[in-house]
Formats: sequence, structure tokens, C-alpha cells
Amino acid sequence: MSREIPDDHPSLDLKKALNFVLSTLEKGVTERGHDFHLLVLGTLDEENNPQTRNVVLRKVDLSQSLLRFHTDKRSNKILDIKNNNSISLLGYDKSNKLQVRIMARAEIESSQETLLDIWSDMYPMSRECYRVNDAPGKAVSSKDDVFFEEEGADKMNGFENFTIVNCYIDSIETLFLHSSGHLRAKYQNENNQFTGQWLVP
Repeated sequence: MSREIPDDHPSLDLKKALNFVLSTLEKGVTERGHDFHLLVLGTLDEENNPQTRNVVLRKVDLSQSLLRFHTDKRSNKILDIKNNNSISLLGYDKSNKLQVRIMARAEIESSQETLLDIWSDMYPMSRECYRVNDAPGKAVSSKDDVFFEEEGADKMNGFENFTIVNCYIDSIETLFLHSSGHLRAKYQNENNQFTGQWLVP
């Protein structure tokens, strides 16, 4: 026998559901163990083949409807975004039985000052991956053919490969899973104002 959805559950109201989703995404930035700390990024490559990979959610700025992740400038995802900046982001929060699908426009950060500020605040372990000599995804004959630069006295080795991607949200689709019936909605963004509509789950 299915259970009724509690009257105070945020999924029952479009506005409350959106606020809940946005605040839960913010937790994905600050809580490393949160399910939204990793999102699936979807892009199209030059041949219009879909490509997916996980990215770490680094920032949520609701005033700009912005999500951010870090990456290597030499990665295929950057090539994809330069070719077509329409992207998708997908997350599933197991504890809340919540799936979130986001359509966004990706912009590669151009401000060296912004990049340097973020680089300076990163943990040494996080900076290390940008010191790999060859581009991510390059074929090598052996695992022993992967080499890293030393950090350097000024801790700037690898900075030339570092960038951030700002994802400006066009729409958010939510799916709350309930034993008594799933609830699905879509929110369209216009000038940082989201208008919601129920969808058939």
C-alpha cells in the first residue's frame, strides 16, 4: 500500500519545490559527501555525438542563475563548449529521492583575475591535476607515460591549464519520486525569474 505524501513536503508546491531544489544544490557546493557535489555534464562534440562526464559543483549563485565547475582548458569538454555552449547538467539526490535536470548556457571564464583568485584558494591536491604534461584524454602507450610538473616555488605551475566554466541556467526540471505518485515540474528562467509548470511524470 502506497503512503500519502506529507502535507508539508516541498514537492507539493511549485514555489516551495524550486526553493528546496536550489537550496539543496547549494549544499552540493559545501558538503563533499552530498549527492549534488557531483553532477553529470552533457555536451555535444564536433560530430554531434553526446558526451557525458561528472563535474564537481563549485559554486551556486542564485542572483545570476549560475552554476560553476572547474576544468582543464585542454579537455574535450572545453572543445565541445566552444563548438556548442548548450549543455545539460544532471543530478540525483538519493536521500530526497530527487532528480534534477538543468539546461544551461556555458561560458568559459575570461577574467585572469577571477581565475587567479580561485587558483590561490584551491587545495594543493586540487591544483595537481592541472600540472599533468599532456592534455586529458590523450592516448599513451603505458600508465607510466603520464608525467606531472612539480608545483614550483610560486605554486603557479599548471595555472595556464586551469579554467572555470560558468553555466547560466535556462531551465530546471525536477522529479520527486514518491511511492504514492511521482511529481514532476519544469521551471523556465527569464531574467533570473523562474516560472514553474507541472509535467506528467
